[in-house]
Amino acid sequence: MLTNRYRFYFSRDLPAAFISHLDMTRLFERLFRRLDIKLKFTQGFNPHPKIVFILPMPVGLCSKEEMFEVECEQELGEDIIKNFNRILPEGLKMLKVELATDKIQVSDMYYQCFVEAEEEFCKYFDEFMKKSPVIKKVKEGKVTIKRIFDFLLSYKCEKMDENTRIDFHINVVNGSYVKPEDILREFSQEYNIECKIVRVEREKVNYKRVI
Repeated sequence: MLTNRYRFYFSRDLPAAFISHLDMTRLFERLFRRLDIKLKFTQGFNPHPKIVFILPMPVGLCSKEEMFEVECEQELGEDIIKNFNRILPEGLKMLKVELATDKIQVSDMYYQCFVEAEEEFCKYFDEFMKKSPVIKKVKEGKVTIKRIFDFLLSYKCEKMDENTRIDFHINVVNGSYVKPEDILREFSQEYNIECKIVRVEREKVNYKRVI
């Protein structure tokens, strides 16, 4: 058992979706300090609190469940959730906390994307997906290519009253995955179809134990 190592689950909505990962880490560090909870720190010349986010969210995306693990110098009381929700900024809500008695990692995730697009968006998107598309990225002169269906387990595109909704079920392979917004960007570029992303939300996250 990992003594005083806790697993916190929380949701993120607007406007908190625009807090960067680094700022989110700093935010929770300050909140623990405000609640007079002492954290364990790393050793060395630049010690930092032992807070680790499991698959952090990109800026601008919402999530019904995110998770981080933290090591504390003390046991946490039963009122920890209530105390956090009393001081968390708008858009963040603590859901639950548990002792981290094992090691876990994300296995797969469910996303919902809402876009403003033309009437036949889904028709062309289905056509695009049948081509076994790839995502290309260039960073510092190096090109990386990911085949979408190496990570995508399923998807569904349907026209709603005002927007078009695309559901993605995405697998995480050795810590790597494809982002829904990258899939939509590749489609938009290839078909020259303008689609405005209204909202991207991570609906559900599944975890697996690491042996």
